[in-house]
Amino acid sequence: MAEKQGNDNRLKNATFAGGCFWCMQPPFRMVDGVVEVVSGYAGGTKENPTYEEVSSGTTGHLEAVQVTYDPGRVSYETLLETFWRQIDPTDSDGQFADKGSQYRTAIFYHDEEQKRLAEESKKRLDASGKFAKPVATEIRPFTNFYPAEEYHQDYDRKNPDRYHQYKVLSGRERFIEKTWGKTRVVRVFATPGCTGCRAVKEFLRSRNVEFTEIDMAADEEARNFVLGKTGHLSSPIVQIGDEFIVGFDRKKMEKALG
Repeated sequence: MAEKQGNDNRLKNATFAGGCFWCMQPPFRMVDGVVEVVSGYAGGTKENPTYEEVSSGTTGHLEAVQVTYDPGRVSYETLLETFWRQIDPTDSDGQFADKGSQYRTAIFYHDEEQKRLAEESKKRLDASGKFAKPVATEIRPFTNFYPAEEYHQDYDRKNPDRYHQYKVLSGRERFIEKTWGKTRVVRVFATPGCTGCRAVKEFLRSRNVEFTEIDMAADEEARNFVLGKTGHLSSPIVQIGDEFIVGFDRKKMEKALG
């Protein structure tokens, strides 16, 4: 199936299989620079498969999401980081409560650059010591993608209670919080048109960190506050707990987030 890039030639696609696609759409939608996220089926041999056919495990397809993004606003590396933080990459039999070939994890690369970045990202995760078992996620060439039925699209928005119940009972939510933590007291002091501010927000969203954005240009009290705390008025300034980080400093933010 042809890739969906809309009418803008600047847009690119990224395709990820992370188990139940209901749980993979929301985190990618949060990323600044992502234009669209579609649930579907990828990597198999059956054309235009139905959910029932894929669920039988006989089509070769994996439940997946295809992400359409603007590479001028978000990097493929950020999408990879977002992907890793939604899954158990050591499970070769499925994901959480869902077992079977259709629930295995995979990164489907669309070009050689995506392949290189995916392989490097996987190696770093394997070497990080984050998991006791080796990373089992496959890196495969993109061959096809078929959108799932309409009732599967944006399931979290259409059925929020059932979606949340499923995410909790499947074990996914607890695994993510146990593995990556849950930091919520974060503020970004920004100004309009600030490139570094955009990079900070992209970084935080890729890690599922909720934050409050404060416009320093329009808020005199905020300017006085950060000036008193840091001695700086340049943007961005990121507050994580009691720590204030001036500028886009990935290492300092990662350390502060634990």
